[in-house]
Amino acid sequence: MKVTFRTFATFREVTGAGEIEMILPPGEKIRGLLEELCNAHPGLRERLFDAAGQIKPHILILKNGRSVASLQPLDTVIDEGDVIAVFPPVAGG
Repeated sequence: MKVTFRTFATFREVTGAGEIEMILPPGEKIRGLLEELCNAHPGLRERLFDAAGQIKPHILILKNGRSVASLQPLDTVIDEGDVIAVFPPVAGG
């Protein structure tokens, strides 16, 4: 199935692209998508995951504009045509 992965700010720097089209097996979950991306882009894993393998606090992952935190975080199933976006922590004032 075809999905779109969007990155912003420091994540875009690591992946080298703001948008990546990916082909995933049916029923793939957010965790699998992120694992595939981390394997393809050195340095991404350290920015996304803590030592326990959980998404770091303040990182926002959206599936079609909806936070996966309100779904099943890393176990959220991805569907054909979904857009997954990952935002790093933002500071400012």
